[in-house]
Amino acid sequence: MKEKTKKLLFEYSRNSRITTKELGKKIRTSQQSASYLKNQLISKKIIQSTAIIDAVKLGFINVLVGFNFIKTDYETKRELINELKQKESIIQIEEGKEGIDLLVEYSVHNLSAFNKINIEIVTKYQEKLRSVFVLPIIVNHEYSLNYLSRKFDSNDLVLSGDRVIRKLSDNELKVLTEISNYPSKSLIDISDSIKLPVKTVINLKKSLEKKFIIKGYGSSLDHIKLHINRQIIFLRFTPESMKDIDEFHLFTQNNKNIIKFTKTIGEYQIIIVAESLRDLEVIKDIRANFPIEKYFIVKPEKIHKKRYLPEGND
Repeated sequence: MKEKTKKLLFEYSRNSRITTKELGKKIRTSQQSASYLKNQLISKKIIQSTAIIDAVKLGFINVLVGFNFIKTDYETKRELINELKQKESIIQIEEGKEGIDLLVEYSVHNLSAFNKINIEIVTKYQEKLRSVFVLPIIVNHEYSLNYLSRKFDSNDLVLSGDRVIRKLSDNELKVLTEISNYPSKSLIDISDSIKLPVKTVINLKKSLEKKFIIKGYGSSLDHIKLHINRQIIFLRFTPESMKDIDEFHLFTQNNKNIIKFTKTIGEYQIIIVAESLRDLEVIKDIRANFPIEKYFIVKPEKIHKKRYLPEGND
């Protein structure tokens, strides 16, 4: 991967609403060159912008479910994935090539709502799809894509940690929904869509950011086209080593290849996502430094859906 592309991916993942002028400065090229490269990556669907929204502040909880296909033919898999993509409560779908077939993340108001939706899916596709595990998510920590940069950004973006519910006005919800659905949409176009003055939209956007409901603007990458190795590692610590999880969190935060650290409830207490342009050996470092009772690794093939707020968020 060319150095300029790596720099652009790094900066775009930190702020996908960055202006091309500022982007050009950060990757040390002209505004025209930065704009051309960014538009090329977007048009080829190599990068897609996302609005990082802390849905827990609106009363949502997230649950991760692992599925395996019973029928593995191409048509069946595409049919199932396309139907799951239409489910409003499903915010992320990642297809695996090793370890698990599908990782599906739900965002719902309570576990009862999750259970109802998940049972409907499992029942409908009982001859095609099998549920392997269910892991309610306690908290997510997202890190910068430091493996793409010579500098190290130690930013730790925490999601689902602060569970204090924020009450939003109708207009705040309109702006939030528009930004969630169209993360790169200009404020002028948002103003036209929801019939509010641009100045009002700007103030509402700032209000959502100050309330830490919108926590940033990131991106989703096509790892296959970019030749990025990606692993999702599920970990269970030994009972006597649970006290080391805070230390493990610091370890993940300072490892340039780890981009996400998640605490869960269930068979596995920790999930990490690691990425690299080279071979990944993160699990070796983890096992050499921490007492792990068991683990398994998912090697993903494609992210089919990624958002932070369910479509039906009212």
